[in-house]
Amino acid sequence: MENSVIQRINEETDIVALASEFMSLTKRGKNYMGLCPFHDEKTPSFSVSPEKHLAKCMGCGKGGNPITFYQQIKNISFKEAATDLAKRLGIEVKEEKKQVDPNERLYALMKDTNEFYQFALMNSEAGNEAYKYLLNRGLTDEDIKHFEIGFSPSKPDGLYQLLKSKKHSVTDMMALGLVKQNEEGIYYDVFRSRIMFPIKDEHDRVVGFSGRTTQKDEVAKYVNSTETVLFKKGEIVYHYLESKRAAVKQKHVILAEGFFDVIASYKSGLEAVVATMGTALTTHQAELIKRLTDHVVIAYDGDKAGQNATLKAIPVLRKAGLKISILSLPEKLDPDEYTKKYGYEKYKALYDTNLTDPYLFGYNMFIKNKDFQRADDILEFKKQMTALLRGADNTVLEYYQRKIFNELKIKVYLTDTITELPPKKKEELKVIRSKGYFAFEHLLINLLIEDKYLDKIRYYISLVEIHDKDQKELFKDIVNYYEITNESMMDIENFLAHYAKNKVYVQKFMDRIEFQRKMTIRSDKEFMKFVDAVKEYENFLLLETYKKKLVETQLDNEKNSYLEKIHELSKRGKVAWVWK
Repeated sequence: MENSVIQRINEETDIVALASEFMSLTKRGKNYMGLCPFHDEKTPSFSVSPEKHLAKCMGCGKGGNPITFYQQIKNISFKEAATDLAKRLGIEVKEEKKQVDPNERLYALMKDTNEFYQFALMNSEAGNEAYKYLLNRGLTDEDIKHFEIGFSPSKPDGLYQLLKSKKHSVTDMMALGLVKQNEEGIYYDVFRSRIMFPIKDEHDRVVGFSGRTTQKDEVAKYVNSTETVLFKKGEIVYHYLESKRAAVKQKHVILAEGFFDVIASYKSGLEAVVATMGTALTTHQAELIKRLTDHVVIAYDGDKAGQNATLKAIPVLRKAGLKISILSLPEKLDPDEYTKKYGYEKYKALYDTNLTDPYLFGYNMFIKNKDFQRADDILEFKKQMTALLRGADNTVLEYYQRKIFNELKIKVYLTDTITELPPKKKEELKVIRSKGYFAFEHLLINLLIEDKYLDKIRYYISLVEIHDKDQKELFKDIVNYYEITNESMMDIENFLAHYAKNKVYVQKFMDRIEFQRKMTIRSDKEFMKFVDAVKEYENFLLLETYKKKLVETQLDNEKNSYLEKIHELSKRGKVAWVWK
């Protein structure tokens, strides 16, 4: 997309109207204020400026120009955001030539199938019975519509006849696992007399189905689509796309086991919830979840099978770089059962009171039903804990070493659980210390003086990440200067005369401009490495803070919380930055 088109979209979009779609705004002077849609707050800190075409939170730093704001709040790509806003304005965007998808006809077939099942639910006698079943399980018409739930009629070839009338090939019907042929050569539907849940990919295309019986004596409660060219269980996450926007505000995604568990969480107001449809979590699915958020809450069934599935999911999610919490459901219930027994509000409240970190969850699981007077049980416990703590930070390891000895009187040496890195990687893992960090802040200011990477700096770096008081003020003044003047290069005299608050500090800074120009960025790749370095210093400061708090606190729940935070920060890749 051309820069001129992007500029036009940002200038012509009514930023107040756009922001009002996602929050309530109150006029304050020239601007509008509201509660930030990106984080929870009680005092409005989200400012919308129609004059500057900006919608930005003064607290968390999220937002920006119309495209950036829309991109962030919808959790979509820059191109998708720009295209959506262009359509609203009637701005023609030249579409890139797309390659024809060889599976386009298959997606069309699945779409027609999904519509057929939805129609059958609401417009057939048997469908009406299934509809009543869903209502009895607490679903509303709105829920049924959101999840696009349907019904497969009992007629042997109802779907086959419909698809045939729409000119779909029987070969495709069979390839997608919807129709089969018997020995007499007669075609029949695979799914019959079942409530149908459509399964979509990350592009909102139906790729498979899961059919649930309403009959208690039916052997198979669920029948799923077979693996096809479109549907690969290990690569699909149920309710993925629908969780995309909700994950921005919720700040975590719930990982459940079944369809009705997803519906239960969704109805409780926790709308960012996905499921793996009864299969073991795969690396691909974990990577998909990582695109939504960096924090996942496992809400599997509270029975033994669910707990074992949780233990298996932990290393897969950890490998993807996700922060993990586990919801401890009482009475061995699953989310659907819990909401039916105690209601949606109490279920939602569990996410404030019943979350456990994966280490404590595993520890509590492993000590169950063990006799620590028996050598076999001791060895099994040590093996389990070693596997669970593999790759954990030394602080976490030392904590559990002490905990195990204090509570069980067993000495466990866990230091060998940390995976050794190649020498080259070890050299790269250098923590940025404060002495060198202020050079980064100087470079940041230098880039702003030239208006270089202005939008990217405002997007990636927030004010709280600048630690020198004077440089923080200078940063704010420079950003304010560009927003008001719309210039592409700073007029230093104009800036000093009208925009700089601390003129003495700014003059000293400007006097060093020749030195500053030696510190520059030569490419987008170098810029992103620079951003990573800034973030790493933030991680370092947080890590030191949490380690200090861990030593100071006497409360077990706080210790567990700090240990989890220390572990997550320690896992993040660290950056070595060298001036060239």
